[in-house]
Amino acid sequence: MNAASTGDGLRVGVDLGGTRIRAVAFDQAMEPLGRAAASTGAPEGVAAVVQRMAECVREAVAAADSHLDDVAGVGVGAAGLTDWRSGKVLLASNLGWRDVPLRDLLASELDDVRVEVDKDTNAAALAEARLGQGRRFRDFLYLTAGTGIGGGEVMGGRLYRGATGGAGDIGHVVVDPDGPRCGCGAHGCVEVFSSGEGIVGRARDALTAADGVASELSPSELTTEAVFRAAERGDRVAGAVVGRAAEALGMALAMYVNLNNPEAIIVGGGVAQAAPGYRERAGRVLKERALPALAGVVQVLGPGLGDDAGAVGAALLVSTDEVTNGAHSVTTRQGQTA
Repeated sequence: MNAASTGDGLRVGVDLGGTRIRAVAFDQAMEPLGRAAASTGAPEGVAAVVQRMAECVREAVAAADSHLDDVAGVGVGAAGLTDWRSGKVLLASNLGWRDVPLRDLLASELDDVRVEVDKDTNAAALAEARLGQGRRFRDFLYLTAGTGIGGGEVMGGRLYRGATGGAGDIGHVVVDPDGPRCGCGAHGCVEVFSSGEGIVGRARDALTAADGVASELSPSELTTEAVFRAAERGDRVAGAVVGRAAEALGMALAMYVNLNNPEAIIVGGGVAQAAPGYRERAGRVLKERALPALAGVVQVLGPGLGDDAGAVGAALLVSTDEVTNGAHSVTTRQGQTA
């Protein structure tokens, strides 16, 4: 009898992002034993991405000196709106996916190892709640600012998914109805201003409209990091783009605070990690725009698990003490399970 049938053995967490796939193999105590990573390569199509995910899983397991037969299950945190019950990615604008049966496709590539799939930010929120910054709070939002913008919610000590798994998807809060078109089809979502792709896109637009304003940015070599570096050096074009990005994110967070009154907002993701000052600027906008009584309560924090949050949470989806058909319980401040 193999590990998959007994519930023992390794758990592998896969973080599927718009630009990067990361897989980490964990033991039962959630100690990382092996890692692998690859470019997502979304333009190559669903089959190629799923095959790359499977390769990363196998590489991470091999790095842990183990075999696929030693794996109890594989959890995936997928960028985009995901139905955790069916394991289907309903909409992932940064991947160009709609109605992709990811759980079944990946399980087939991995010789029918157990696979669980959830929204990447739900997985990260679960990880922070169990093992990271969120252990101190019963009500918080985990927000990721990376290729896109997304969120996962813990309410009353439980991971809250909403009716169809889309709760906390703050990236598609509209902050400017006349703004640029988003990959979801709407105009002016916070994602088109505040994500990595949004910052690069708005910088390109700003350079086109600059009318002779000097800038060190090059339209042919734009990256999020380049925009942040130029803004720090006083570049007017880059500074305006970063300022608008922080304002849009802060506005969306203020709306969330007014609606849900959380104790904390944990901001992770590659963009936020690359420029901590960006998170701080967005937090100041939140404090200015949210109701004072609620803004005074909420803390804006960095993640406790860093880049591993998504992979850790994904692995927790297949842990033997987690329920994968609804609300995951998390540890409260008093150490009790809600």
